[in-house]
Amino acid sequence: MAETNDKVMEFVKKELQKTPSIEVKDLFEKTKTAHPEVRDLDLRQFNARYPLQIKRRKSGKRGGRKSPTRRRRGTRRAQEQERREAVRSTFLSFATDLTAAEDKQDLVKVLAGVDRYVDDVLKAAGRG
Repeated sequence: MAETNDKVMEFVKKELQKTPSIEVKDLFEKTKTAHPEVRDLDLRQFNARYPLQIKRRKSGKRGGRKSPTRRRRGTRRAQEQERREAVRSTFLSFATDLTAAEDKQDLVKVLAGVDRYVDDVLKAAGRG
């Protein structure tokens, strides 16, 4: 899979925290100015390696087990929302892995592992 630069990742993370609604192309231009090593990437590759990874990690922060007290207070709607977010996170993970595939070999690896994503979706939906 594609390699990321930790300094670039940190820069992009800070920029997204400052301006969450920044367009990817604008973020890419800022990053190219601060970190010339990303100039070899196209917009799609940049987005897959940096902004999408950061957003993916941010959306997955609600994982883990809930305390019994919190479970009792939760409503059916909250549970549905959690399932929805888990399924969404799996789809984003799949999309991120697809867009990060730089050549046919990487793409084949992602597609060969599609059952893992299906299992994750079924588990998140409470059916697996």
